[in-house]
Amino acid sequence: MRLDTDKLLQWQCQMMASPEAGMADIIHRYCRFLAENGIPVFRSAVALSTLHPQFQAMRYVWYDDVRDPGPFPSPALFMRQIHHPDNCTVDEAMMTHGARDTQAYRQSPFYRLLLGAPRLSFHLVPGSKHEFTVLDDLANAGATHYVAYSLPGQYEGQISLVSQLPGGFPDAAIEFIEQSLSCLSVLLLAAIKDLVIDTVLRCYVGSSPAEEIKHGNIRPGAMLELHGAIWFSDIRNYSGHAQRHEPVEFIRRLNQYYGVVVAAIYAGQGEVLKFIGDAILAIFVDRPGLPDACQRALAATQAANRGLRENDIEFAHGVGLHLGHFQFGNIGSLRRMDFTVIGNDVNLASRIESQCGLRQCELLMSEQFARQCGQPVRAVASTELKGFSGEHTLFTTAEAVAG
Repeated sequence: MRLDTDKLLQWQCQMMASPEAGMADIIHRYCRFLAENGIPVFRSAVALSTLHPQFQAMRYVWYDDVRDPGPFPSPALFMRQIHHPDNCTVDEAMMTHGARDTQAYRQSPFYRLLLGAPRLSFHLVPGSKHEFTVLDDLANAGATHYVAYSLPGQYEGQISLVSQLPGGFPDAAIEFIEQSLSCLSVLLLAAIKDLVIDTVLRCYVGSSPAEEIKHGNIRPGAMLELHGAIWFSDIRNYSGHAQRHEPVEFIRRLNQYYGVVVAAIYAGQGEVLKFIGDAILAIFVDRPGLPDACQRALAATQAANRGLRENDIEFAHGVGLHLGHFQFGNIGSLRRMDFTVIGNDVNLASRIESQCGLRQCELLMSEQFARQCGQPVRAVASTELKGFSGEHTLFTTAEAVAG
């Protein structure tokens, strides 16, 4: 067996021409590529670390058949998906920060690679006791040879490949694999960067701004005219809370609050646009196929308030809801830009929220919102709002509790 460089480069070019291919697809196609070149692989595992705000490591396990991979072996699981392309299986898992500190990882062959071993090679015998537990399991499943390598590149990555051939991988197959890893690593590195860019954009600017940025709508002043519900919330006595707790503890409690409230907004198909100090600005845009924006915003508010009480989170807040038009897009200068919403109706939602503390209500809504929200409401007050002419009648739901 000889490495066919032309075939390898052709495969790499084909993969690079498939921008939709993610890590799971790349690993699947790599294992199929090896098989097409006379190296059948029974199982392959890939571990990748990444700079990511939600998780630290990614783990992919590929099998040459359709199967249930069973329970996940680590307590650090963040998210898991199981794919079955071409009658194979790819077990895709994202793991939380600290995943590499778990006992399961430290007792794995990949940890040996992380400590500096150039490669690992184990011939497997059923019923024998091997150095790593995973090798015992593989041997009992009919595996004959296990090899593992650190992936070349700018990240910490490892790959293992397992054979069921009698006698294991031939020397020529090992040479073929080792020379192909650079091509695989380039593809994985590009996919990791795409994943990080996409997720970081969504985490730090929101899903809708992320889509606009990825589609090139980044020119200052490019705005979309939208209609929907506007949410503005603010924590009560924020300064008092900050003074009562040490900074680390205060941030922990604040993140608990945001965890409940932000989850409720996204569950209602809303979009968090800003954390303004202790305030949240969110929108619920009218979209075909979704329930009414006001009904979604009100359900999210009620879910958030219920979650704060059920989780015994000490922060009380007020939520102001309004229905109107707003402009969504990119504002700022060429040195610093920001995706946000602007308009009189956004300012009005903020003014409504400012009345929550004064009126001792956890929820206040405008008349326009109240007419559309689909639930019984009651008037709380008619009052002037700073920067707006005339009096505005503010409403809350019949069951709302004091803020």
